[in-house]
Amino acid sequence: MSQPPRNIMRDQFNPWPALPSKPPYVLECDSAAICAYNAKAREVYRLQLDSMPEPFVGTTTAPVVLLGLNPGFDDLGPEVHAIPEFQTLLRNNYCQSKSDFPFYFLDPSIESPGREWWEKKLKPLLAMFSRKKLAQSILCVEYFPYPSRNFAHARLEVPSQEFGFGLVRSAIARGAVVVIMRARALWIKRVPELESYSRAFTLSSAQNVVVSPRNCSGFDVVVSAIRDGKIHA
Repeated sequence: MSQPPRNIMRDQFNPWPALPSKPPYVLECDSAAICAYNAKAREVYRLQLDSMPEPFVGTTTAPVVLLGLNPGFDDLGPEVHAIPEFQTLLRNNYCQSKSDFPFYFLDPSIESPGREWWEKKLKPLLAMFSRKKLAQSILCVEYFPYPSRNFAHARLEVPSQEFGFGLVRSAIARGAVVVIMRARALWIKRVPELESYSRAFTLSSAQNVVVSPRNCSGFDVVVSAIRDGKIHA
């Protein structure tokens, strides 16, 4: 008899509900390492703690998992993240509260730079599926959870990253399709199982990370997983 899919939310400690309610938005377990890094980093690489981290977005049992590098940052970020309704979205996501749009950037009622960015990157899939269907079928996990204008801190490791790596291992265990959008070498270093996983794909362009037939060799597999995949309770 086959075993039910592993539920990472039950098996692994999730630190993100403990994020402070006001800036600086940094977990206590990560604080020392991040403060030390920011004290020496140039502004373009500094971790922006006035915006809430987005370590993962979407239901953690989604049939398609997208692997990013870290959340981007622009000058509108702190303003958007100060909106109570947007904060509630992020905190509900941390806790995996039930939602019609677990991948909240596809919620048509949300206005944010992140929504515009994701609509472009997912445009080919949005042409095939409804927003709600897609929002219930994809999970994005960031390699590093805190936002910055540019990424140059591959050597910086913080304890909270382990939860994200656990989400990816859980995805492999349940047979999800994994698309490595950026930082393939970093992801494989921390989750070695990815290198031999037959349902893991890498985008042709790590600069223009559109999930499209031309850019993703596993695009048809992604489409099938969304069409046929089931969201596990």
